[in-house]
This record gives sequence, structure tokens and C-alpha cells, in this order.
Amino acid sequence: MGTDLVPALLELEDGSIFPGSLAGPDEVIGEVVFTTAMTGYGEIATDASYAGQIVVMTFPEIGVYGIDPAALEATRPALRGLVVRSLQPEPSHATSQLGIVPFLTAAGVPILGDVDTRALTRHLRRAGTMAGRIARTARGGIPEPSCQLVREMATREGYWFAREGAGPVVAVVDFGLKADILRQLAAAGARVFVAPPDAPLDAIDAVHPQGVVLSNGPGDPSLMPEFAAKAREVADRWPTLGICLGHQLLALGYGGTTFKLPFGHRGANHPVGHGSDRPGEVTSQNHGYAVDEKSLTRTPLEVTERHLNDGTVEGLRHKERPVFSVQYHPEAGPGPWEARDTFKRFVASLGGVA
Repeated sequence: MGTDLVPALLELEDGSIFPGSLAGPDEVIGEVVFTTAMTGYGEIATDASYAGQIVVMTFPEIGVYGIDPAALEATRPALRGLVVRSLQPEPSHATSQLGIVPFLTAAGVPILGDVDTRALTRHLRRAGTMAGRIARTARGGIPEPSCQLVREMATREGYWFAREGAGPVVAVVDFGLKADILRQLAAAGARVFVAPPDAPLDAIDAVHPQGVVLSNGPGDPSLMPEFAAKAREVADRWPTLGICLGHQLLALGYGGTTFKLPFGHRGANHPVGHGSDRPGEVTSQNHGYAVDEKSLTRTPLEVTERHLNDGTVEGLRHKERPVFSVQYHPEAGPGPWEARDTFKRFVASLGGVA
């Protein structure tokens, strides 16, 4: 990784130690998770859904193509730390403007390289995700990281992302959104307004939306009853699309429950089946919680899509209202792009031309 690094380690709450070489700060705590994505580390680093987490890249070589600001999901990193096997500090790509090392360390995010990420990932698959610390020495006593990060990551004031044109107005409630959600809505012909998570319905109604999107975001949805109530209020008033955390909040708002997955779904190769409605798709995913299908029995929601690996709920729709949701990321930066028609279908249902 270079000569200016120092020996350090990743310490897990169960006492496991994984040594490596450190660039950046030497004391961060977060939930340790892994992603199987082979590309997209710039998007991963700036995805607010990774807030509070130390992310392990299972693909061994990271940093080759550097950072392209045009492809990022936010202007600053959201994750707590990055763990890699082999880091290329000097990128070689036409669109790269910065290496991943200066991009992360300038924002106070450490990179721990030279780690046996295969052994670490296998450990997390057996034991489940858990709290961890990147530091120079092991000390034990790792506190649980915060799971209530939405207000930290979301906008505090409403703003227009795309205002011109004749397409339908779509209000996006920001729980920690990815910028590609806004880009894809605009590309589908929508005029896009972004509202804070605490925005009252009157503030959303003031922009006269034809539909509302409930965005992705970080944290345990069961600890967000106020946002679940907001999701229900929105869906009872406007045509609504929920994405990832927004999908989970919709389920909670209508009386369902969620549960924590052992090691989550994080990667760009997760297969989703749509039943007989549409062909299956390979999707980009990043979530540690899922909707409990059994809890939906007495709700107005029905399952439309399932994960083909473990059968967990990947899509819902309201039986009577124009409301649906997906657990995966249809904006899919950097890919795969198979699910991007989700935005086209939503905008078209509002009277737009997709």
C-alpha cells in the first residue's frame, strides 16, 4: 500500500483481530459489514446507507480507477472506515480525478489495507455483522455504534433538484438518499423536489407533487416510528415509491415488522424474482434489515418480489392504492442497470412520458 502507512488492526467485538496497514485516522468504531461488489467503491463510500459502518471490500484490488466526482452519490464519504486486501493508491483511468486514499482520508475516513479480507468475510458470514474498531492496538470494550443516523445524513432544507420541464413533480423524502435516485427520476422526465425527513405534509403539498419517493437511508427501521408514520401518511395521500429504507418504513407504517439479517445483502449481484409479472433481475443491494413476510398478513400490502438466494421480501405493493416499494437499489450506481425501469414505470404512472 505504500511506505507512509503504519501497522494497525481491525478489532471485532467478539475479540477477533485482523491486522493490516493504516492510512488516515487510527480510531474509528462502526458496524463491520462486507460488500461483494467488484466495482463502485466511490459510490459505496458516498452512499448514506453505509453511515456508521466499516465496510469490507471482498474484491481484492481496490483503487485502480480512482474517484470520478460525477459518479458519486454525495460530495463526501458517509462510511466510517474501509477495509481492503490490496490498495492501489495511484489510479489509472481517464475519468479519475483523485485517488481513493486522499479522497477518504481528507474526510477523516481511515483505510485499513493488507487485511485478509477473505478470512474476515468468512468470519462475518459465520458470526454475523458486529461492532468493530480500526485502531493501532486492541483494547476491547467496543461500544455499539449508533443506528439512528437519518437526521445526520439527510438534508435539513427542501430544494429543487430538477425544476424545469413539463413532466410530473415528484417529491423525494430524503432519509439519506443516493444522488442517482434524483438523476434517474429526472432522466425519466420528472421535475424533482427533495424534502427533509421531518417535513410536514403541508410542506410537501406546497410543491404540488403528483407522486412521492421515500428514499434509502441508514439504520434500523424499527427504531424510526416517526418516519414509519410519515411513510404511511405519504402513501395514504399520494402515489408512492419506497426504496430500501423507504420500503421498510412503508411496511412498518402499515403494521408490518422488520428483522435484522445475519450479515445483510450488500453487493451488485443479488438476484430478484418478480413471479410471473416480469423477468427476474440482478440488482444492487445494501441493507442489513428485511421485512418479515408473515407480519404482512393483516396489512393492505402484498409481496411482489423476493430474493432468489434466501427468499426474503424484495418488493411490495398496496392492494388498493398506487403504492409500491423495492428493497434493492433501482438507481444501481454503478450497476447493474436492469432495475432502472422502476423509475420509468413510476413516472409514467403519474402521467409522464418515460
